[in-house]
Amino acid sequence: MKRYLLVLLVGWTFPAWAQIPSVGTSATLEVATWNVEWFGDPDNGPSDEARQQANVRAVIAQSAIDLWALQEVSDPAAFQALLDSLGSDYEGVLGQTASPGVTQRLAFVYRRDVVQRRRVEQILTEFAETFAFRPPLLLEASVHLPDTTVVITFITLHMKAGGGLDDYERRREAAQRLKSRLDLLYGSRPVIVLGDWNDELHASILTGFPSPYENFRTDTDDYRFLTEALDAADLPTWCGNSSTCRTGSTLDHILITDELFDTYEESSADRFAALLDAVPGYVSSTSDHLPVYARFRFRGASGVVMSEKSATTIQLFPNPARRQVWVSWEGRGAPVVVRVWDVLGRLVRSQKESAGVGLQRFRIDLEGLAAGVYRVEVTEGDRRVSRTLIRLP
Repeated sequence: MKRYLLVLLVGWTFPAWAQIPSVGTSATLEVATWNVEWFGDPDNGPSDEARQQANVRAVIAQSAIDLWALQEVSDPAAFQALLDSLGSDYEGVLGQTASPGVTQRLAFVYRRDVVQRRRVEQILTEFAETFAFRPPLLLEASVHLPDTTVVITFITLHMKAGGGLDDYERRREAAQRLKSRLDLLYGSRPVIVLGDWNDELHASILTGFPSPYENFRTDTDDYRFLTEALDAADLPTWCGNSSTCRTGSTLDHILITDELFDTYEESSADRFAALLDAVPGYVSSTSDHLPVYARFRFRGASGVVMSEKSATTIQLFPNPARRQVWVSWEGRGAPVVVRVWDVLGRLVRSQKESAGVGLQRFRIDLEGLAAGVYRVEVTEGDRRVSRTLIRLP
């Protein structure tokens, strides 16, 4: 840890009279995304590193938000100092960059009594350039609330910044890569994606172009941006140089999968605009982005249930297979769609089957597919499960 940082922290404490509003409750899960603007970098962002550190700590500690997805953490020592100052009630994970010239990292900070880490992974690293050499950071965690425990996959990202055509194309490709990964591997799991998406939802910041995130927005059966209303109302989350954050763009978003639609507390997604009054000179002292948060309410056994058995309601035979594979499925009387995805998330087979009740069997022709690993997905109404298939040479 940098010695100078510890000295500065001792010399700066957050004013006692500047209280951060608490937006969390003990019965719900609150999550937030926050670009903390070159956190820990003395040459970029806010000029007073100790003050920024103290402000960020105060917001996290006093807001009662259970999980924070952070972007632009530029110094690992500053991040560790933040965790140390928050004490044993909090834990965090810091991602890596994919280029020596990129210092901005992704991170999570969360309350240990609510969020317990199961797995951490940097994903889509093979497309690092598309993600501006900041590949998304994934945290799979058990979330413990008073009347239930659920398993949720959290992903934080920081899309390519800029208003040029190349910047736009990289954001659009990154969105396609991300959606393919989620469709392929997380088709029946609750996922929350939080981050600085560096573009808007109803139209791009690049004049005359649609949002690069139309692929998510148009798939309303499977995905929902909780920040749609903020975007539609032109409420900036990136403030630019506006101390009141009345100008700028809505760049920070929270996306959820359909498994969480019923648990989201409607209209709870909002900018943490109260910080503009609670933190003196917020935009210049802390960040040029406002945090965005949302609330989820799980109702005991009716909440999201995660079980490995949920993915075994279809059977593949033979598996591995060469020319064809049979899919066995316990039908409930609704039409079925069978899809096959390759490891890059590309759809390589799709077929519709008629409705049926009880054991159903469908044949998938594998001719023309290269040897390798695939994912077979069966969708019936609001049910969607998948299994891995190995195609032999």
